[in-house]
Amino acid sequence: MKVTFKQTHAAAAVALFFALVSTGTPVPALQEQELSIDNNQPFRNAAGHAATFSTQGIIDLTGEYFQAQGTNGRSCATCHIPQDAWSINPATIQRLFDDTGGTHPIFNPLDANTNNLAALSTVEGREAGYSMLLSRGVFRRGGLLKAEPREWDLVGVDDPHGLADLTRLVHWRRVMPTINFPLGSAAVNWDGGNSVGTDQRAGLENQARRNVTGAQQGPAAPDPVIANIVDFEHSLFTAQLIVLGVGRLDDEGARGGPQALSSMQKGAGRFDLFDAWAGNDNPRRAQIARGQALFNEVNPGGRSCNACHNSANNGTNTNDLLFFDIGTASAAARTPDLPLYTFQRRTTGEQRLLTDAGRGNITGLWNDLGRFKTPTLRALSARAPYFHNGIATTLEDVIRHYEVHLGFIFTDQQRADLAAFLKAL
Repeated sequence: MKVTFKQTHAAAAVALFFALVSTGTPVPALQEQELSIDNNQPFRNAAGHAATFSTQGIIDLTGEYFQAQGTNGRSCATCHIPQDAWSINPATIQRLFDDTGGTHPIFNPLDANTNNLAALSTVEGREAGYSMLLSRGVFRRGGLLKAEPREWDLVGVDDPHGLADLTRLVHWRRVMPTINFPLGSAAVNWDGGNSVGTDQRAGLENQARRNVTGAQQGPAAPDPVIANIVDFEHSLFTAQLIVLGVGRLDDEGARGGPQALSSMQKGAGRFDLFDAWAGNDNPRRAQIARGQALFNEVNPGGRSCNACHNSANNGTNTNDLLFFDIGTASAAARTPDLPLYTFQRRTTGEQRLLTDAGRGNITGLWNDLGRFKTPTLRALSARAPYFHNGIATTLEDVIRHYEVHLGFIFTDQQRADLAAFLKAL
């Protein structure tokens, strides 16, 4: 299959890219095409449209990020796509399943909720075997327990999929978006497992190398390949650009959208994107400004969203080594398809029930169990479901989680205002 195509329309370019991959065209052949997306090209989502601005001038879809580096047909772009704010959503995954009968490279036994390869030999078997991926877009991660020294032991396992035991943890995690890195934490991955101290670039390079040899099942990639991948990732700034009923988020003095984000500097501070919309004649714009104020201020419950999401106008945390337990891995927040682990502290015998060890299986520290990186909050509307394990289907569900598990207090109106702000990020 040979295609000659000069990019003139971003949606067509992206459609062609994924059509080529889905039909089995060798991925290196994509390098012969001139596929790119213009900066600020909008992509529809539930709230309106998100967009990406690349500091490289255009978003080139033929670099190493888009090439299969290993043996299973996967590339970085298999799970990080522009339409989904450089993450991937269950609806997209379901479409890929329907189009290919579950043979698209994203469906790999590495991420199945079964170790029975024979069960994956039919379409029906694959649909059941990849149900975690299809239902909430979570990928299978984890592995052996943290080597000694360690402050805890794993003393109990309840895994509905039968994959984990007392020597092996299985975690189900959403793909983190590869965006807004210059404004973000140096921590790489939900648990910081690929981090290299406070050197963000070294951590991203480590992540890319491990992805090639792990998820892509390939040999070690040459340094220039890794550098090209990380350079591309570092160029991407993604944010919501348009909200339905509101219009462009960089209008009337507001500073939403990806292009404005690309020129901001990393630092701790409040969100001030929509200060100019306070009291705006458009009630939807005024609502977004009210939601921003709620995000920044101390809640009657004694907490503030901005305390953890303190990277100004980005929403990560500026402390590269700080991870948070917000109850997303707690037994109280568990859904029936997640495993439940019993961890016991060696010094006291104290026990904790968690669905994911989080940072604790990287450091071995008791107090790090159930802690995770604070992700960027931009382009949230493009990448549901939320939290590391996808337990929140909507942004309204996210707010409810904070009320139930962290003691935030909101009225119905405040909840709606805060959700409107989050959808505009």
